[in-house]
Amino acid sequence: MKTVPYYPLYAANIIASRPYRLMSLAERGLWISIYMECWVNGGVPSDFSEMAKILGFTEGEMQAFFTKYQTAFFIEVNGQFISTELEEYREGFELKREKQRAGGEKGAQIKKEKREEIRLPKGQPEGAPKGSLSHINLASIKSSSINSNQLVKKDVSKQSTSEWVSDYEDAPDISTDYLRASKG
Repeated sequence: MKTVPYYPLYAANIIASRPYRLMSLAERGLWISIYMECWVNGGVPSDFSEMAKILGFTEGEMQAFFTKYQTAFFIEVNGQFISTELEEYREGFELKREKQRAGGEKGAQIKKEKREEIRLPKGQPEGAPKGSLSHINLASIKSSSINSNQLVKKDVSKQSTSEWVSDYEDAPDISTDYLRASKG
């Protein structure tokens, strides 16, 4: 999986940190350089000559500006300075990505199962069709095809239709109410 190119940096927490506030400008510059290197590569060598080459400083600058204040933010493990805070963030990102990946696989599997379910036959036909059309007397139909007029009951009274039409026509016109309410 591709690494996350960013990490959270909570300025209020950093500025409130006493070791950070006691650092000089040069010490802060070295600190943030080490911090970013730790995010990208997991750590920085604790040997000043190697650290200087990696960070683009001289070995003298490393010795002069690496103080006890930076060690408040980093720990030395197997010849590398690492940030436990950044490692926790990285672990959280990776855990979240893993959950998203697993959820995506689960969703894809559900979708695949639904597609397969749709393709499967739902059962075997059992004789003549059943339902609302089974009452049609085919002998009374003169042609070999059925048109839609033969399926509709036409005994709707004209009175009930005319009552509905008159109610509709007598209703107040509200077609512009929405336009007024929406100021459109």
